[in-house]
Amino acid sequence: MTSRATSSPWKRTAILFLGHLVNDGYGELLTPLLPLLIKRLDLSLAMAGLLGTFRIVINSLAQPIFGLLVDRMERPVFAVVGPAVTVIAMSLVGLALSYPALALLMLASGLGSALFHPAAATYVGRGADRNRGLLMAFFGSGGTFGASLAPILVVPFVMTFGFERTAWLVIPGLAAVLLIGIRLLRAPRGPREAPPSPAQADGDCTVRLPRRFAILWIAIVLRSLAGTTFSYFMAVLITSLGGSPFVAAAGLTTFWFAGAAGEYAAGHLSDRHGRKPILFWAMLLATPFLLAFLYAPRSLHLPFLALAGVFLYASNPVGIVAAQECLPGRTGLVTGLVMGFAWGIGGLALGPLGRLADLYGLVPVMTWIGFLPLLSAILVLFYRENAVGKGRSRQ
Repeated sequence: MTSRATSSPWKRTAILFLGHLVNDGYGELLTPLLPLLIKRLDLSLAMAGLLGTFRIVINSLAQPIFGLLVDRMERPVFAVVGPAVTVIAMSLVGLALSYPALALLMLASGLGSALFHPAAATYVGRGADRNRGLLMAFFGSGGTFGASLAPILVVPFVMTFGFERTAWLVIPGLAAVLLIGIRLLRAPRGPREAPPSPAQADGDCTVRLPRRFAILWIAIVLRSLAGTTFSYFMAVLITSLGGSPFVAAAGLTTFWFAGAAGEYAAGHLSDRHGRKPILFWAMLLATPFLLAFLYAPRSLHLPFLALAGVFLYASNPVGIVAAQECLPGRTGLVTGLVMGFAWGIGGLALGPLGRLADLYGLVPVMTWIGFLPLLSAILVLFYRENAVGKGRSRQ
């Protein structure tokens, strides 16, 4: 019979999975609507890219700050307020009749995500001696799965009812946040991890943190740059290759749904075989399928998108857990640095990459971006996995 101590991490993570689904599902409403918004507001690709930059950069700058607050204050309420802000901001996208108004909504949405992610990730797996990779993967796949639902729901909604009716989407979103918040605030938080003492053995990650963490972080940044760019411009890319907005929505859903499956599988495998090998193979295999999608016949776009999504997103939860294991007791800060700053650098690149796409074409620019996961895999070869990750993989 499962004990309360064993069941609590899974129960808590299941609630956070739903919160992640709502937050990222609403947070990604802009991406499938981008081809329609470009026509509606007469935007260039550079201007469209900057919209993503506004949202992602405020997220990246605020996440480490909120991560520090979470480490100090232990307030799960941030994991409830964050999705509520995201839901409200993104539901108002259809009412934004100017570029500045749309940009302000992106900033608000980024702030909501910045509140949610470090607060939620801090409580994932707390109190679990094993399966931390699987728990983080389950949590992470909630966001990717939520994002995969957004295109197939919002594009038909807008095409049927018009942009102005998106404000009605705030009702189901806030209702879901309310229910999730009630369950989360009642759920056990689990024991807090103690920070490592200076007297710990040489194998402790604090001794080697600067070099090991730097290598891991740069690899995650490069992979995140590829993931952010491909997912953000995916709908525009598919429509530029001759697909309709509905086909673009299906492509995004395929990409993100497969990514959610890849995250979950990779988290489980990393608990059994260690973080490093899973990070390496996931990053290595992402590049060929991204390039195959760009140059394959249209009939093969969805299969290659699915495979690219599996491997591109598989390294997400594994990288987060590997970083957290480098600094126990500072999971909020580490999560903010990995999920915030790493993603933020990808967001900073969206505007300049959009400008390059205006000048040279989207497919050539995305071709170069497709090689970034390969560079991440090469960097991971120089990453030395710590004793915590290796030890759990042998259990």
